[in-house]
Amino acid sequence: MIEGYQGIMPLDTSHMKPQFVKQAIEQHYKDIEGYKREQSLLKPEHRYENTIIHVQKQHKLEDKHRDIRNERVRLHQMRQDEQREKEYSNKCI
Repeated sequence: MIEGYQGIMPLDTSHMKPQFVKQAIEQHYKDIEGYKREQSLLKPEHRYENTIIHVQKQHKLEDKHRDIRNERVRLHQMRQDEQREKEYSNKCI
């Protein structure tokens, strides 16, 4: 597996015929260099790292906060359940 770069997927050579692997890798690196050139011509606000990667970071942050909220809700529910169980067991005595 050859690493990709931002908008370029990684190159999987595991199912390629051996005689084509070297050429595919060379082309992959050429594609990455071409991609970098194209990105450098764009306005900064239109570049991949300032659009897609920014959104991915935002999603990751939102996921983290959602997980924190869910954990708080879970803990709160657990405390309520324990309290109700105590109350019920005291009534049954």
